[in-house]
Amino acid sequence: MKSSGIKILYLAAAFLLLLTGCEKKPAATAPEELFQITDGVTAEGVRTGDGPEQFIDAYEDYTIQVAYNNMESDYVVMDIDKIPYKEDISTMIANFFIDDEPVSEEELCEENKVKPTQLYALISSSAYLREHNVIYRYLRFRWADGLIADIQSDELNYNETYETPQIR
Repeated sequence: MKSSGIKILYLAAAFLLLLTGCEKKPAATAPEELFQITDGVTAEGVRTGDGPEQFIDAYEDYTIQVAYNNMESDYVVMDIDKIPYKEDISTMIANFFIDDEPVSEEELCEENKVKPTQLYALISSSAYLREHNVIYRYLRFRWADGLIADIQSDELNYNETYETPQIR
């Protein structure tokens, strides 16, 4: 009876390890250097003409947003392995930087005790912008025939856009 209890304990431990191995790890918060492009090559070594394999290898740890180019569509989060790369799409990796530190939308909501639907109003408010420097950086890839056709990196400085100088 004692050995069957030990076997059950080992089975339970193995089952727990299996379950934790199946959990999807949270997406990495993109650092500032991820958004840099030098001579048409991203910081992760991806360039125009590369395909899904190179893209997945470089960006599988980040949240990927997808939009269709041939129609007005918003970007939606999609699993990197399920993206329809052969279609006319754009993929994007984006991140907020608050006071020069990368932060996810989830962290922003949690830290400021707001719902995701309230986030835009918060970070574009004069009160918030007086206290913080807010920058939204993004790296966008346009796809055609299953290959990267164009790569752009840009940012939106909320403090400049909403004409509220940071006061400290």
